[in-house]
Amino acid sequence: MNTAVQLRRTGAEVRSGLLYGTPVATVAGTLGPVALFSSGKIVAYRIRHRRRTRLFVFRTRDVDDRLAARIPGVCPRVQLLLEVRSAGRARLVRGLLAYLVKTRHDPCRLPDGFYVRVGVALAGRLPAHKILLSLLSSSLGPDPPGGGAAL
Repeated sequence: MNTAVQLRRTGAEVRSGLLYGTPVATVAGTLGPVALFSSGKIVAYRIRHRRRTRLFVFRTRDVDDRLAARIPGVCPRVQLLLEVRSAGRARLVRGLLAYLVKTRHDPCRLPDGFYVRVGVALAGRLPAHKILLSLLSSSLGPDPPGGGAAL
């Protein structure tokens, strides 16, 4: 089952876009392009409405579960792992995802608990960069291939 994510790049009222995730396909929709993702993929999706920012990190599912999270612009429901509601925290998540890609860690292979712990760390005061790195190293377990142990 594919998960559809609505992308709105133009318009003053609502803008949305992907911060992470490679869609299987992109199709035209009435409100803008729609990105399609296969099941089990990690997607970072940002919505901006006027001056407010919301960022969702979720895992796509293979079945529609009525107990899963409903996210605006995403169909069907997904497994929500992380949500932030400020531009500053969204920048931290974007930086974390960029760091994972740069160090060749596949965000889809990280356990769901990693993203939940990052969400808890970001829910309080803004954490230091070292806190996020320690969360990553505890989630990876033994040294990853490619020599990325020195975080």
